[in-house]
Amino acid sequence: MDRTDNRDAILKSLNAAIKSRRLYPSAHPAIVAPVKKGHELITDSLKEKETIVIAVINEALVFEDGPVPDGERLYPDLVQNMTDKKIEAVVIERGISENELSASVEILSGKELAGPEVQKELQSRGISRFSVRSVSSKRNALEIYNNAVVVVQNVMNEIRMGKIPRGEAVNNIVNEITDKVLTDPNAIIGLAMIKSYDNYLYNHSVNVSVISIAIARAMDLSDTDLHAVGVGALLHDIGKTGVSEQIIRKPGGLSSEEWEKIKEHPLLGSRIIKSMEGIDETIGRLIYEHHVRYDHSGYPRTNSSLHPLSQIVTISDAYDALTTLRVYQQPHSPIEAIKIMSNFSGRHFNPAILQTFISAMGMYPIGTMVRLSTNQIGIVTRANREASERPALKILYDRDGEAVESPFELDLASNADITIVSAVNPAVTNVDLNEFFEKEAADAASHGAQ
Repeated sequence: MDRTDNRDAILKSLNAAIKSRRLYPSAHPAIVAPVKKGHELITDSLKEKETIVIAVINEALVFEDGPVPDGERLYPDLVQNMTDKKIEAVVIERGISENELSASVEILSGKELAGPEVQKELQSRGISRFSVRSVSSKRNALEIYNNAVVVVQNVMNEIRMGKIPRGEAVNNIVNEITDKVLTDPNAIIGLAMIKSYDNYLYNHSVNVSVISIAIARAMDLSDTDLHAVGVGALLHDIGKTGVSEQIIRKPGGLSSEEWEKIKEHPLLGSRIIKSMEGIDETIGRLIYEHHVRYDHSGYPRTNSSLHPLSQIVTISDAYDALTTLRVYQQPHSPIEAIKIMSNFSGRHFNPAILQTFISAMGMYPIGTMVRLSTNQIGIVTRANREASERPALKILYDRDGEAVESPFELDLASNADITIVSAVNPAVTNVDLNEFFEKEAADAASHGAQ
């Protein structure tokens, strides 16, 4: 069976199952038969790829990367169902079971759920290989980032009060971050340069999640793994709720007893996760291992093989910590941080994942202040994956060293005669990186709303 026939047969089976589910109970042959047929076809198609994506874009049915001719007429129940439920896309992953597909059809066919509620229901039933992306009024990067900080803060506050938070808010915000990393990575990664001393724990958690998702994206991981990495990173320090805030915020060095208390937080965090509804057990493992180094030094002590995804969180955690002002360190520039981390490749960090991270961030990561061959000074705002030495910048100081009244973008990919001469320490300028990236995000949101 060729690709087109397989596509049409899959769509026909799903359309028939959804149509019949509105008329009959789930065990009726009119539903069981098309689900079984659809599962066979989907399993066959997924031998050659990781996922199948079915979308409705501008009222047109799309299968994978191409429109389905006359799809709205041929598969009306599927298209109408996705439209009514505000579902932009359905993602089916390799390894989906027939029971998962059947349960997913049942959820899609129900009348009471729409938008993000559909994905919540799929997750609550433990369905991981069938997911939906809902159509919504998508928020801009700054709104998503700020909301993520609030979500982390609320989760930690609930735990401190002895409550067990539910996982919906965490899952939803990670879905939004992931969508933004996939569609507008420069904007959201730029916000990961925001460093708040007063709210360090919360901002750090969000920054690590953003960077981890960016690494996972560069590794071409499945949607399920992307989500697990994002949630694990967002909650990686959740165990610090079980450590005295006096120790967490202590301005000086820690005593040996206090340090031992700090080292308990990965174990405490993994235990908390087990009690939270809607959070996959893999996430607890990532939290437990985020301070275990590649050579198994670090903490907690373990001789077990590391989970394949935990080093993503470890690397992101180290990068954000190195580029942040702490009581015991001045912040390193993104370039300096990467150089330091490279020295620990094969010891603290998995070499392959670290290299993916470095390649994804580029030779001059977003947030790096640089001096150009023209003597202008700017901040890197967009990476160039094809030529990482030629990113896009916002010029802040002119050739004479004077602050530019209206900063402007300069894309080095389009200006071959201009090169980067050196990195510049923002501390020697009047630029506040936090304010800069917040303003960049606010300006982008304002232009997007016009």
